[in-house]
Amino acid sequence: MTPDDITDPLRPLQYVTDGLRVGALTEIDPGITPLVRTHRLLNGTRPFAAILRQDIFDLCDHIDSLAGAVPDLSALETAPCIERWCGVVVEDLPVLVGLVTGHPRLRQGARTVTSPLVRIASDQGWARTFSRYYRLGRPDQSVFTALLAEGRLHPGARRFDIPDLGGWT
Repeated sequence: MTPDDITDPLRPLQYVTDGLRVGALTEIDPGITPLVRTHRLLNGTRPFAAILRQDIFDLCDHIDSLAGAVPDLSALETAPCIERWCGVVVEDLPVLVGLVTGHPRLRQGARTVTSPLVRIASDQGWARTFSRYYRLGRPDQSVFTALLAEGRLHPGARRFDIPDLGGWT
């Protein structure tokens, strides 16, 4: 996946689910196997068993349900905040990189790469990744540039543009 493959920057994994449903992508494509394994772990099933076609459709249904959901106020109040963020394609999957605060497992101000980005509502100040909601601070590509220069991101990582719909005045 390249930034040019993202047909809807507000729902960047739609390219993946559309491709999986019609057979254009398969479970052996980079990034798909880890998503299936993560989905299995979340559902309490065996993550390393052979991937079946039904697993692919279950994954697509799960991603589509995440992408179609809108967070309630309480979910956003407790969500971590990501500052100085931008959209990046890393190893064939769209993610956010930035500085995170309020994350249950990361230290305050940690530079992070999120799980795959499912939906972003930049005008409403939130994003949904495969694992959680994030409140969005100001966008900025400096964390991406620093992580790439330090070799802490895959060298093929590429930034993609997310429309600014007026959320940062």
